[in-house]
Amino acid sequence: MSQIALTLRARSSSINGNQQISKSDALRLTPEEEMAHFVNQSRMVTCSHPDHPEVRLKWRNPKNAIISETKGRVHIEDKGDSLALIFEAIARTDQGNWTCEVDVEGTATATEGRVTVPALRKSFKMIVYEPISFRDTSTVQTAVEDKDATIRCEVKGHPEPSVSWYFNGQPLFFSNNGRYSKLADGMSIKKVVQNDSGEYTCKAFQISATGSSFEEKTIRLNIKHKPYMPPWKKSISDAYGYVGGMVNLTCEATAEPPANFSWSANNKKLTPKSHIIYNGRHVSMLQIMIKTSSIFGKYKCEAKNELGSVTQEIHLKEGTKPDPPSLFQLRGVNSDTLDIDVGATKSHDIPPDPTTVIGYRFELMPTDEYLKSRSWDHASRRDFDVADGATYLLVQLIPDTKYLIRVAARNAAGLSDWTEVKEFSTHPVQPHGTSGSSAQPTDVCFKFVWLLAVALPAALSITHHRFADLTKGRF
Repeated sequence: MSQIALTLRARSSSINGNQQISKSDALRLTPEEEMAHFVNQSRMVTCSHPDHPEVRLKWRNPKNAIISETKGRVHIEDKGDSLALIFEAIARTDQGNWTCEVDVEGTATATEGRVTVPALRKSFKMIVYEPISFRDTSTVQTAVEDKDATIRCEVKGHPEPSVSWYFNGQPLFFSNNGRYSKLADGMSIKKVVQNDSGEYTCKAFQISATGSSFEEKTIRLNIKHKPYMPPWKKSISDAYGYVGGMVNLTCEATAEPPANFSWSANNKKLTPKSHIIYNGRHVSMLQIMIKTSSIFGKYKCEAKNELGSVTQEIHLKEGTKPDPPSLFQLRGVNSDTLDIDVGATKSHDIPPDPTTVIGYRFELMPTDEYLKSRSWDHASRRDFDVADGATYLLVQLIPDTKYLIRVAARNAAGLSDWTEVKEFSTHPVQPHGTSGSSAQPTDVCFKFVWLLAVALPAALSITHHRFADLTKGRF
Protein backbone atom coordinates (compact mmCIF):
# COMPACT_ATOMS: atom_id res chain seq x y z
CA MET A 1 0.00 0.00 0.00
CA SER A 2 1.35 3.40 -0.90
CA GLN A 3 2.31 6.12 1.62
CA ILE A 4 -0.54 8.37 0.35
CA ALA A 5 -3.11 5.67 0.92
CA LEU A 6 -1.80 5.13 4.44
CA THR A 7 -2.02 8.83 5.18
CA LEU A 8 -5.55 9.06 3.86
CA ARG A 9 -6.61 6.04 5.87
CA ALA A 10 -5.04 7.44 9.03
CA ARG A 11 -6.67 10.91 8.74
CA SER A 12 -9.91 10.14 6.88
CA SER A 13 -12.83 7.89 7.24
CA SER A 14 -13.63 5.38 4.53
CA ILE A 15 -17.05 4.87 3.00
CA ASN A 16 -17.30 1.98 0.50
CA GLY A 17 -13.58 2.32 -0.17
CA ASN A 18 -13.74 6.08 -0.75
CA GLN A 19 -11.90 8.64 1.40
CA GLN A 20 -13.98 11.20 3.37
CA ILE A 21 -12.09 14.37 4.52
CA SER A 22 -13.29 15.71 7.86
CA LYS A 23 -14.76 19.23 8.18
CA SER A 24 -12.43 19.75 11.10
CA ASP A 25 -9.55 19.91 8.64
CA ALA A 26 -8.70 23.52 7.74
CA LEU A 27 -7.16 25.41 4.86
CA ARG A 28 -3.96 27.37 5.45
CA LEU A 29 -3.15 30.84 4.06
CA THR A 30 0.43 32.06 3.91
CA PRO A 31 0.90 34.72 5.12
CA GLU A 32 -2.13 34.57 7.39
CA GLU A 33 -1.99 38.03 8.94
CA GLU A 34 -4.07 40.91 7.69
CA MET A 35 -1.73 43.30 5.87
CA ALA A 36 -1.97 46.83 4.57
CA HIS A 37 -0.46 47.70 1.22
CA PHE A 38 -0.05 50.83 -0.87
CA VAL A 39 -1.29 51.15 -4.41
CA ASN A 40 1.10 49.62 -6.99
CA GLN A 41 2.83 47.37 -4.46
CA SER A 42 2.92 43.60 -5.11
CA ARG A 43 1.83 40.66 -2.94
CA MET A 44 1.51 36.87 -3.07
CA VAL A 45 -0.76 34.75 -0.83
CA THR A 46 -0.73 30.93 -1.01
CA CYS A 47 -3.60 28.61 -0.03
CA SER A 48 -3.13 24.92 0.78
CA HIS A 49 -4.68 21.94 2.55
CA PRO A 50 -1.73 20.77 4.65
CA ASP A 51 -3.01 17.24 5.21
CA HIS A 52 -4.41 16.63 1.74
CA PRO A 53 -2.34 18.34 -0.98
CA GLU A 54 -4.34 16.51 -3.69
CA VAL A 55 -7.39 18.66 -2.87
CA ARG A 56 -8.23 21.16 -5.63
CA LEU A 57 -8.55 24.85 -4.61
CA LYS A 58 -9.84 28.12 -6.10
CA TRP A 59 -9.77 31.85 -5.26
CA ARG A 60 -12.62 34.38 -5.21
CA ASN A 61 -12.28 38.17 -5.25
CA PRO A 62 -14.25 40.57 -2.98
CA LYS A 63 -17.10 40.49 -5.53
CA ASN A 64 -17.24 36.68 -5.19
CA ALA A 65 -15.99 36.12 -8.74
CA ILE A 66 -13.65 33.18 -9.32
CA ILE A 67 -10.09 34.10 -10.34
CA SER A 68 -9.22 31.94 -13.30
CA GLU A 69 -6.56 34.05 -15.05
CA THR A 70 -3.03 32.69 -14.95
CA LYS A 71 -1.46 35.96 -16.20
CA GLY A 72 -2.11 39.65 -15.61
CA ARG A 73 -2.24 42.15 -12.77
CA VAL A 74 -4.15 39.71 -10.52
CA HIS A 75 -3.81 36.00 -11.35
CA ILE A 76 -3.36 32.52 -9.88
CA GLU A 77 -0.44 30.11 -10.10
CA ASP A 78 -0.61 26.37 -9.29
CA LYS A 79 2.38 25.51 -7.06
CA GLY A 80 1.55 21.78 -6.87
CA ASP A 81 0.76 21.58 -3.17
CA SER A 82 -0.79 25.06 -3.02
CA LEU A 83 -2.59 27.66 -5.12
CA ALA A 84 -0.98 31.14 -5.13
CA LEU A 85 -2.86 34.40 -5.60
CA ILE A 86 -0.56 36.97 -7.23
CA PHE A 87 -1.00 40.76 -7.15
CA GLU A 88 1.54 42.29 -9.53
CA ALA A 89 0.33 45.86 -8.89
CA ILE A 90 -2.23 46.39 -6.14
CA ALA A 91 -5.10 48.76 -6.94
CA ARG A 92 -7.60 50.56 -4.71
CA THR A 93 -10.33 48.29 -6.06
CA ASP A 94 -8.53 45.27 -4.60
CA GLN A 95 -9.57 46.21 -1.06
CA GLY A 96 -11.85 43.67 0.58
CA ASN A 97 -12.05 39.98 1.50
CA TRP A 98 -10.33 37.47 -0.78
CA THR A 99 -11.44 33.86 -0.24
CA CYS A 100 -9.74 30.55 -0.87
CA GLU A 101 -12.09 27.56 -0.99
CA VAL A 102 -12.02 23.88 -1.83
CA ASP A 103 -13.06 23.08 -5.39
CA VAL A 104 -15.37 20.17 -4.51
CA GLU A 105 -16.19 19.21 -8.06
CA GLY A 106 -12.62 19.63 -9.21
CA THR A 107 -11.35 17.42 -6.41
CA ALA A 108 -13.88 14.68 -7.18
CA THR A 109 -12.97 14.77 -10.85
CA ALA A 110 -9.23 14.75 -10.20
CA THR A 111 -9.49 11.78 -7.81
CA GLU A 112 -12.12 9.97 -9.88
CA GLY A 113 -14.49 10.14 -6.94
CA ARG A 114 -12.13 8.42 -4.51
CA VAL A 115 -11.86 11.54 -2.25
CA THR A 116 -14.85 13.36 -0.85
CA VAL A 117 -14.11 16.79 0.62
CA PRO A 118 -16.37 19.33 2.37
CA ALA A 119 -16.68 22.92 1.12
CA LEU A 120 -13.92 24.44 3.22
CA ARG A 121 -13.23 28.22 2.95
CA LYS A 122 -10.75 30.69 4.37
CA SER A 123 -10.43 34.42 3.72
CA PHE A 124 -8.00 37.26 4.27
CA LYS A 125 -8.73 40.98 4.22
CA MET A 126 -6.78 43.14 1.82
CA ILE A 127 -6.35 46.73 3.08
CA VAL A 128 -5.18 49.16 0.38
CA TYR A 129 -3.76 52.58 1.12
CA GLU A 130 -3.33 55.20 -1.60
CA PRO A 131 -0.55 57.73 -1.00
CA ILE A 132 -1.24 61.45 -1.35
CA SER A 133 -1.29 62.70 -4.93
CA PHE A 134 -2.28 65.97 -6.59
CA ARG A 135 -4.39 65.65 -9.73
CA ASP A 136 -5.15 68.33 -12.32
CA THR A 137 -3.20 70.83 -10.25
CA SER A 138 -1.24 73.35 -12.30
CA THR A 139 1.54 75.22 -10.52
CA VAL A 140 0.54 78.47 -12.27
CA GLN A 141 -3.13 79.46 -12.37
CA THR A 142 -4.91 82.68 -13.33
CA ALA A 143 -7.94 84.64 -12.20
CA VAL A 144 -9.64 87.79 -13.45
CA GLU A 145 -9.86 90.91 -11.31
CA ASP A 146 -13.29 91.60 -9.76
CA LYS A 147 -14.51 88.06 -10.51
CA ASP A 148 -14.77 84.99 -8.30
CA ALA A 149 -11.84 82.64 -8.71
CA THR A 150 -11.20 78.95 -8.07
CA ILE A 151 -7.73 77.65 -7.26
CA ARG A 152 -7.66 73.98 -8.20
CA CYS A 153 -5.87 71.53 -5.95
CA GLU A 154 -7.46 68.08 -6.18
CA VAL A 155 -5.95 65.86 -3.50
CA LYS A 156 -6.37 62.09 -3.70
CA GLY A 157 -5.45 59.42 -1.19
CA HIS A 158 -6.79 56.70 1.09
CA PRO A 159 -7.42 57.24 3.91
CA GLU A 160 -8.73 60.60 2.69
CA PRO A 161 -6.16 63.33 3.46
CA SER A 162 -7.04 66.48 5.37
CA VAL A 163 -6.17 69.69 3.47
CA SER A 164 -5.13 73.11 4.73
CA TRP A 165 -4.26 76.27 2.76
CA TYR A 166 -1.58 78.96 3.10
CA PHE A 167 -1.15 82.27 1.26
CA ASN A 168 2.42 83.58 0.99
CA GLY A 169 3.32 81.40 3.97
CA GLN A 170 0.43 82.50 6.21
CA PRO A 171 -2.49 80.16 7.06
CA LEU A 172 -5.90 80.86 5.52
CA PHE A 173 -9.06 80.51 7.56
CA PHE A 174 -12.38 79.59 6.01
CA SER A 175 -15.79 80.78 7.18
CA ASN A 176 -19.29 80.85 5.75
CA ASN A 177 -19.29 84.62 5.33
CA GLY A 178 -15.64 85.14 4.37
CA ARG A 179 -13.97 85.67 1.00
CA TYR A 180 -12.34 82.24 1.10
CA SER A 181 -14.24 78.97 0.74
CA LYS A 182 -12.83 75.43 0.80
CA LEU A 183 -13.90 73.17 -2.07
CA ALA A 184 -13.56 69.43 -2.64
CA ASP A 185 -11.02 70.09 -5.40
CA GLY A 186 -9.45 73.35 -4.19
CA MET A 187 -10.58 76.70 -2.81
CA SER A 188 -12.43 79.77 -4.04
CA ILE A 189 -11.96 83.52 -3.57
CA LYS A 190 -14.77 86.04 -3.94
CA LYS A 191 -14.10 89.03 -6.23
CA VAL A 192 -10.34 88.81 -6.48
CA VAL A 193 -8.16 91.90 -6.41
CA GLN A 194 -4.54 92.40 -7.42
CA ASN A 195 -3.39 91.84 -3.83
CA ASP A 196 -4.72 88.27 -4.10
CA SER A 197 -1.92 87.40 -6.49
CA GLY A 198 0.87 85.37 -4.93
CA GLU A 199 1.71 81.85 -3.78
CA TYR A 200 -0.98 79.54 -2.43
CA THR A 201 0.16 76.33 -0.77
CA CYS A 202 -2.13 73.31 -0.61
CA LYS A 203 -0.94 71.07 2.27
CA ALA A 204 -2.28 67.51 2.62
CA PHE A 205 -1.90 65.35 5.73
CA GLN A 206 -2.77 61.65 5.84
CA ILE A 207 -3.05 59.35 8.87
CA SER A 208 -3.41 55.56 8.62
CA ALA A 209 -2.93 52.54 10.86
CA THR A 210 0.62 52.18 9.59
CA GLY A 211 1.71 55.82 10.05
CA SER A 212 1.25 59.27 8.57
CA SER A 213 2.41 61.22 5.52
CA PHE A 214 2.53 64.85 4.41
CA GLU A 215 2.71 66.45 0.97
CA GLU A 216 2.26 70.00 -0.31
CA LYS A 217 1.82 71.80 -3.62
CA THR A 218 2.54 75.49 -4.19
CA ILE A 219 0.47 77.32 -6.79
CA ARG A 220 1.26 80.73 -8.23
CA LEU A 221 -1.95 82.74 -8.79
CA ASN A 222 -1.70 85.53 -11.35
CA ILE A 223 -4.48 88.12 -11.47
CA LYS A 224 -5.42 89.27 -14.95
CA HIS A 225 -6.36 92.95 -14.89
CA LYS A 226 -6.67 95.98 -17.11
CA PRO A 227 -3.77 98.45 -17.35
CA TYR A 228 -3.15 100.82 -14.44
CA MET A 229 -0.81 103.77 -14.29
CA PRO A 230 1.49 103.92 -11.25
CA PRO A 231 -0.30 105.76 -8.44
CA TRP A 232 2.28 108.55 -8.43
CA LYS A 233 1.76 109.31 -12.13
CA LYS A 234 -0.74 111.89 -13.31
CA SER A 235 -2.89 111.26 -16.37
CA ILE A 236 -1.66 114.60 -17.74
CA SER A 237 1.94 115.65 -17.19
CA ASP A 238 4.49 118.11 -18.54
CA ALA A 239 7.83 117.46 -20.14
CA TYR A 240 10.39 119.96 -21.40
CA GLY A 241 12.92 120.15 -24.16
CA TYR A 242 14.72 122.66 -26.35
CA VAL A 243 15.28 123.01 -30.07
CA GLY A 244 18.35 121.05 -31.05
CA GLY A 245 18.04 118.74 -28.09
CA MET A 246 16.54 115.33 -27.44
CA VAL A 247 13.77 114.27 -25.06
CA ASN A 248 12.50 110.89 -23.86
CA LEU A 249 8.78 110.66 -23.11
CA THR A 250 8.01 107.70 -20.86
CA CYS A 251 4.69 105.91 -20.41
CA GLU A 252 4.21 103.29 -17.68
CA ALA A 253 1.29 100.94 -17.05
CA THR A 254 1.12 97.66 -15.15
CA ALA A 255 -1.22 95.07 -16.66
CA GLU A 256 -1.79 91.32 -16.81
CA PRO A 257 -1.38 90.25 -19.51
CA PRO A 258 1.12 93.03 -20.27
CA ALA A 259 -0.32 95.94 -22.22
CA ASN A 260 0.47 96.92 -25.78
CA PHE A 261 1.59 100.55 -26.00
CA SER A 262 0.81 103.00 -28.79
CA TRP A 263 1.77 106.66 -29.25
CA SER A 264 0.03 109.45 -31.12
CA ALA A 265 0.36 113.19 -31.64
CA ASN A 266 -2.20 115.50 -33.27
CA ASN A 267 -4.47 112.47 -33.74
CA LYS A 268 -1.81 110.75 -35.84
CA LYS A 269 -0.36 107.43 -34.79
CA LEU A 270 3.40 107.35 -34.31
CA THR A 271 5.06 104.14 -35.50
CA PRO A 272 8.53 102.64 -34.99
CA LYS A 273 9.14 103.22 -38.70
CA SER A 274 8.98 106.97 -38.32
CA HIS A 275 9.92 107.39 -34.66
CA ILE A 276 12.24 105.84 -32.12
CA ILE A 277 10.10 103.83 -29.67
CA TYR A 278 11.45 101.49 -27.00
CA ASN A 279 8.99 99.04 -25.43
CA GLY A 280 9.46 97.03 -22.24
CA ARG A 281 7.16 94.74 -20.26
CA HIS A 282 5.29 97.56 -18.52
CA VAL A 283 6.85 100.67 -20.04
CA SER A 284 7.24 102.44 -23.37
CA MET A 285 9.55 105.33 -24.24
CA LEU A 286 9.22 107.69 -27.19
CA GLN A 287 12.50 109.39 -28.09
CA ILE A 288 12.12 112.68 -29.90
CA MET A 289 14.77 114.77 -31.64
CA ILE A 290 13.55 118.36 -31.37
CA LYS A 291 14.58 119.79 -34.72
CA THR A 292 12.06 122.66 -34.78
CA SER A 293 9.61 124.29 -32.38
CA SER A 294 6.76 122.51 -34.20
CA ILE A 295 7.72 119.36 -32.31
CA PHE A 296 6.34 120.84 -29.09
CA GLY A 297 2.74 119.93 -28.29
CA LYS A 298 0.56 117.15 -26.88
CA TYR A 299 1.56 113.51 -27.06
CA LYS A 300 -0.74 110.68 -26.08
CA CYS A 301 0.21 107.19 -24.93
CA GLU A 302 -2.34 104.38 -24.71
CA ALA A 303 -1.71 101.10 -22.87
CA LYS A 304 -4.22 98.40 -23.80
CA ASN A 305 -4.86 94.72 -23.18
CA GLU A 306 -7.86 92.40 -23.49
CA LEU A 307 -9.42 93.72 -20.27
CA GLY A 308 -9.21 97.46 -20.84
CA SER A 309 -6.99 100.45 -21.51
CA VAL A 310 -5.53 103.55 -19.89
CA THR A 311 -4.32 106.77 -21.50
CA GLN A 312 -1.63 109.23 -20.49
CA GLU A 313 -1.17 112.64 -22.04
CA ILE A 314 2.20 114.39 -22.00
CA HIS A 315 2.54 118.07 -22.87
CA LEU A 316 5.95 118.65 -24.38
CA LYS A 317 6.84 122.28 -23.68
CA GLU A 318 9.74 124.42 -24.77
CA GLY A 319 12.28 124.91 -22.04
CA THR A 320 15.74 126.40 -21.83
CA LYS A 321 18.99 124.60 -22.34
CA PRO A 322 21.01 124.97 -19.12
CA ASP A 323 24.45 126.53 -19.05
CA PRO A 324 27.37 124.24 -18.22
CA PRO A 325 28.80 124.48 -14.71
CA SER A 326 30.88 127.61 -14.30
CA LEU A 327 33.05 125.94 -11.67
CA PHE A 328 34.86 122.64 -12.22
CA GLN A 329 37.74 121.91 -9.90
CA LEU A 330 39.31 119.13 -7.82
CA ARG A 331 38.77 119.39 -4.06
CA GLY A 332 40.44 116.21 -2.88
CA VAL A 333 41.84 112.87 -3.98
CA ASN A 334 42.91 109.50 -2.67
CA SER A 335 43.66 106.10 -4.19
CA ASP A 336 40.14 105.35 -5.49
CA THR A 337 38.17 108.61 -5.16
CA LEU A 338 38.09 112.05 -6.74
CA ASP A 339 36.22 114.86 -4.97
CA ILE A 340 34.86 117.34 -7.56
CA ASP A 341 33.38 120.78 -6.92
CA VAL A 342 31.02 122.22 -9.57
CA GLY A 343 29.61 125.05 -7.46
CA ALA A 344 26.30 123.32 -6.75
CA THR A 345 23.63 125.50 -5.15
CA LYS A 346 20.03 124.72 -4.32
CA SER A 347 17.37 127.23 -3.34
CA HIS A 348 15.17 126.06 -0.49
CA ASP A 349 12.81 129.04 -0.65
CA ILE A 350 11.79 129.15 -4.31
CA PRO A 351 10.12 126.14 -5.98
CA PRO A 352 12.14 124.87 -8.94
CA ASP A 353 11.03 125.90 -12.43
CA PRO A 354 11.95 124.33 -15.80
CA THR A 355 15.16 126.38 -15.94
CA THR A 356 16.43 125.35 -12.49
CA VAL A 357 19.47 123.08 -12.48
CA ILE A 358 18.43 119.88 -10.74
CA GLY A 359 21.50 117.72 -11.23
CA TYR A 360 24.82 117.01 -12.90
CA ARG A 361 26.17 114.33 -15.17
CA PHE A 362 29.83 113.31 -15.04
CA GLU A 363 31.59 111.30 -17.71
CA LEU A 364 35.03 109.89 -17.02
CA MET A 365 37.46 107.37 -18.45
CA PRO A 366 41.14 106.53 -17.98
CA THR A 367 43.31 108.69 -20.20
CA ASP A 368 45.02 105.63 -21.72
CA GLU A 369 41.65 104.21 -22.82
CA TYR A 370 40.54 107.49 -24.35
CA LEU A 371 43.77 107.78 -26.36
CA LYS A 372 43.07 104.40 -27.96
CA SER A 373 39.70 105.41 -29.42
CA ARG A 374 39.47 109.21 -29.08
CA SER A 375 35.81 108.63 -28.22
CA TRP A 376 33.60 109.06 -25.15
CA ASP A 377 31.29 106.22 -26.21
CA HIS A 378 32.63 103.88 -23.51
CA ALA A 379 33.01 106.46 -20.78
CA SER A 380 31.67 105.76 -17.29
CA ARG A 381 28.61 107.90 -16.53
CA ARG A 382 27.72 109.17 -13.05
CA ASP A 383 24.48 111.14 -12.38
CA PHE A 384 23.95 113.23 -9.25
CA ASP A 385 21.12 115.35 -7.90
CA VAL A 386 21.77 118.87 -6.73
CA ALA A 387 22.75 119.16 -3.08
CA ASP A 388 23.36 122.66 -1.73
CA GLY A 389 27.07 123.34 -1.37
CA ALA A 390 27.96 119.70 -1.95
CA THR A 391 30.93 118.38 -3.77
CA TYR A 392 30.64 115.13 -5.72
CA LEU A 393 32.68 112.02 -5.07
CA LEU A 394 33.65 109.82 -7.99
CA VAL A 395 34.35 106.55 -6.21
CA GLN A 396 35.59 103.04 -7.05
CA LEU A 397 38.33 104.34 -9.31
CA ILE A 398 41.60 102.62 -10.21
CA PRO A 399 44.55 103.64 -7.98
CA ASP A 400 47.44 105.58 -9.51
CA THR A 401 45.50 106.27 -12.74
CA LYS A 402 44.97 109.40 -14.83
CA TYR A 403 41.31 110.16 -15.67
CA LEU A 404 39.74 112.50 -18.20
CA ILE A 405 36.54 114.03 -16.84
CA ARG A 406 33.80 116.33 -18.14
CA VAL A 407 30.55 117.58 -16.58
CA ALA A 408 27.14 118.78 -17.82
CA ALA A 409 24.34 120.46 -15.85
CA ARG A 410 20.79 119.12 -16.05
CA ASN A 411 17.41 120.81 -15.80
CA ALA A 412 13.87 119.78 -16.77
CA ALA A 413 14.62 120.42 -20.46
CA GLY A 414 17.75 118.32 -20.64
CA LEU A 415 21.53 118.52 -20.43
CA SER A 416 23.83 121.46 -21.03
CA ASP A 417 26.90 121.36 -23.20
CA TRP A 418 29.90 119.64 -21.66
CA THR A 419 32.53 121.56 -19.77
CA GLU A 420 36.08 121.49 -20.96
CA VAL A 421 37.78 118.15 -20.34
CA LYS A 422 40.11 118.05 -17.36
CA GLU A 423 42.61 115.42 -16.29
CA PHE A 424 42.93 114.30 -12.66
CA SER A 425 44.92 111.44 -11.16
CA THR A 426 44.22 109.07 -8.29
CA HIS A 427 46.95 108.34 -5.77
CA PRO A 428 48.86 105.08 -5.45
CA VAL A 429 47.60 102.73 -2.78
CA GLN A 430 49.09 103.69 0.58
CA PRO A 431 50.78 100.90 2.58
CA HIS A 432 48.64 99.61 5.42
CA GLY A 433 48.95 101.72 8.56
CA THR A 434 50.19 104.88 6.81
CA SER A 435 48.27 108.00 6.01
CA GLY A 436 48.44 110.51 3.22
CA SER A 437 49.69 114.06 3.53
CA SER A 438 47.62 116.67 5.33
CA ALA A 439 46.70 118.19 1.98
CA GLN A 440 44.93 115.02 0.79
CA PRO A 441 42.12 113.43 2.87
CA THR A 442 42.45 109.77 3.76
CA ASP A 443 40.00 107.05 2.74
CA VAL A 444 38.23 107.39 6.08
CA CYS A 445 37.86 111.13 5.66
CA PHE A 446 36.42 110.68 2.19
CA LYS A 447 33.84 108.23 3.42
CA PHE A 448 32.80 110.61 6.18
CA VAL A 449 32.61 113.59 3.82
CA TRP A 450 30.66 111.60 1.26
CA LEU A 451 28.21 110.38 3.91
CA LEU A 452 27.46 113.89 5.22
CA ALA A 453 27.64 115.87 2.00
CA VAL A 454 26.21 113.51 -0.61
CA ALA A 455 24.73 110.24 0.64
CA LEU A 456 22.45 111.64 3.33
CA PRO A 457 20.81 114.48 1.33
CA ALA A 458 20.68 112.33 -1.78
CA ALA A 459 18.91 109.54 0.10
CA LEU A 460 16.16 111.95 1.04
CA SER A 461 15.47 113.10 -2.49
CA ILE A 462 16.86 110.50 -4.87
CA THR A 463 13.67 108.47 -5.19
CA HIS A 464 11.59 111.47 -6.27
CA HIS A 465 14.17 112.99 -8.58
CA ARG A 466 15.28 109.73 -10.18
CA PHE A 467 11.72 108.83 -11.02
CA ALA A 468 11.07 112.35 -12.28
CA ASP A 469 14.10 111.93 -14.52
CA LEU A 470 12.78 108.64 -15.81
CA THR A 471 9.30 109.92 -16.58
CA LYS A 472 10.68 113.02 -18.24
CA GLY A 473 13.28 111.06 -20.14
CA ARG A 474 16.44 112.52 -18.66
CA PHE A 475 18.87 109.67 -19.31
